[in-house]
Amino acid sequence: MKILIVAAHPDDEILGVGGTILKHKEKGDEVFVCMVTKGYKPEWSEEFIKTKLIEAKKVDNLLGIKKRFFCDFPTVKLNTIPHGKINEKISEIIKKIEPDIVYTHFEKDVNRDHGIIFNAVMVATRPISKKKIKVICFETLSSSEWNHKSFSPNFYVDIGKFIKRKIEAFSIYKSEVKKYPHPRSREGIEILAKKRGIEISLPYAEAFIIVRDFW
Repeated sequence: MKILIVAAHPDDEILGVGGTILKHKEKGDEVFVCMVTKGYKPEWSEEFIKTKLIEAKKVDNLLGIKKRFFCDFPTVKLNTIPHGKINEKISEIIKKIEPDIVYTHFEKDVNRDHGIIFNAVMVATRPISKKKIKVICFETLSSSEWNHKSFSPNFYVDIGKFIKRKIEAFSIYKSEVKKYPHPRSREGIEILAKKRGIEISLPYAEAFIIVRDFW
């Protein structure tokens, strides 16, 4: 199978799907990442922007990502971009890969970029072609849980074998690692994985919402 993760910012793909990526790879699936936004000057330095690209490459090598696509839209400014342009770019990547499953952000995340990307993915995966694409939403620490619209999973993935590598991959994004008790800390990632795990009587899990599926 071909798997595509459409995420707003570097580290979102790890927070939401890190363990599941490794499980897909173990199964022999091809995994692709579409990174929709990037930092820009003067809000972010040239060094910071370059470092993000270097870190993303290290993450891809660790997890076995086949290819990472960059849309290069400005981070935290997606609401200033005509939605047709975002839809078109994500649609181009989906047409190129022809994934079986797309993982993307939860529409009610407090981060506005996430909701815009969710809507673009829903447009890009409309079931109007012969290829039908399963769409699954992931949760993002410090975003999904900070809104008043709760993330209510209906699909779980056992990541007990992969939790350490998930945290290792997240740690590559050094500027994103916060100190506990911030949710985007190493401890925060493990605690959420334990919480999702005990919901299905397992040590560790990632939780998702299946938005669209076919049989």
